Amino acid sequence: MLRARSLLWVATIGFALMGGTALAGSHAEPGDFDASAPDYEYVYVDAAQLEDGTSYKGFYRRTTRSGYVWVPGAYGPAGWVRGHWKPAAVRAGSTWVRGHVGPDGYWVAGHWRVTARPSYVWVPARRANGVWYRGHWKPASARAGQVWIPGHRGPGGAWIPGHWRGKVRTGYVWVPGHWKYGRWNRGHWRPTAKRPSQVWVAGHWNARKGKWVPGHWRSVRRAGYWWRPGRRVNGAWVAAAWVAGARPIVKRRHTRVRPVRHMRVKRATHKRQLRRRGKTQRAVGKHQVRKGRTMQAVGAATGNRKMVRKGTKKVKKGKKNKRKGNNKVKRGKR
Repeated sequence: MLRARSLLWVATIGFALMGGTALAGSHAEPGDFDASAPDYEYVYVDAAQLEDGTSYKGFYRRTTRSGYVWVPGAYGPAGWVRGHWKPAAVRAGSTWVRGHVGPDGYWVAGHWRVTARPSYVWVPARRANGVWYRGHWKPASARAGQVWIPGHRGPGGAWIPGHWRGKVRTGYVWVPGHWKYGRWNRGHWRPTAKRPSQVWVAGHWNARKGKWVPGHWRSVRRAGYWWRPGRRVNGAWVAAAWVAGARPIVKRRHTRVRPVRHMRVKRATHKRQLRRRGKTQRAVGKHQVRKGRTMQAVGAATGNRKMVRKGTKKVKKGKKNKRKGNNKVKRGKR
């Protein structure tokens, strides 16, 4: 039975998930530094290839998740069921929405949703043209000149409601939301024009007030202050702001894992090597079986019992190498 294998990788130089530094929030930030990288331990789940030829890319997932159990991928009555987090308990009146692998190569955690919501319909998750569309609530009726932005789960697990936005906004372009480290980064309006020495701070949807909070421009630097980006804490939005003093230096608790793109290349190379070694060991085993059977035949014809015993041992050893070789080839194909 085909199953995905997990392997924990720890980077030996820095923590660079996407090429970062060992400390978050230091003053000397390189251009590829990503302060939003989550501070978790990850395990890499190998790519899988099914018997019908369907293949799944490898991905990173959290090592542990409180209140959940990781179920490895396996064949079931309905066919192949990919590995996923399973809740340890059920919730009355709620339906579990299974997670999926995001385009960034990280597992997107599943979540509970209410089974029914008045004036809304649930749109199941689907994959179309190589793009994954997550399951979401959608209003039962449309609005002229408006586009519905689906809700999503925030980093803390709270549900961030969806909202309507205009199709067009003069002087602005809509930047779609995207997955990053298994978390959803909201879409926002961005000005088409630029301002020297200034940075655009994206707006956000205020669920409590039910309106869009416009973005604004800010200076790139401010002497004696550091910029704290906006974020959600327990479902509530904490606005971005300049904070007096030096930027705090936060030490990461866990060593960073290898970038997904590098990991996929490395694991693909490893699998090719595993298949090659398996085929070689299998060929050696076949040769040993043939040689052992020849020894058995000669020993039986000449009455040489010692040769017959040696031939029997050689056949057993050859069959063992054939099994080991076949197993390596199968592991290399998963």
